[in-house]
Amino acid sequence: MPNFDAHEAVLETLLLEAIDSAGMAICVYDEEGRYVTVNDRACSILGHTRQELISHDVADFTAGGIDRKVLLSNQHREGVRVVTRKDGSTVPVAFVVAPTRVANLPYFVAVWWTLDTDDPRAASAS
Repeated sequence: MPNFDAHEAVLETLLLEAIDSAGMAICVYDEEGRYVTVNDRACSILGHTRQELISHDVADFTAGGIDRKVLLSNQHREGVRVVTRKDGSTVPVAFVVAPTRVANLPYFVAVWWTLDTDDPRAASAS
């Protein structure tokens, strides 16, 4: 009989490795807008280590600030923004955010990616 616990552990490890090495930034933030976990791509885009990003507010990296009510909305949302890197440079990104619950606690999962400068959405980023 197969060991389903071992198989499930392998699948969980596979998923975690896929998320960490994904070509898109994946972040989870809490109901106060603070990052609780980020993947390698988010670190690379922002120019910070994972430890530097954890506990920072999402707005710390959003050029022009952010509407807290929208940030913590329980609605699925998507759009474009400009993020500020550690070196002070900025880059336009497209994003999707969805609220979720883990252990009955509210969190938000954000997936985002950089936009090429010739992408028409980059001009509308703010």
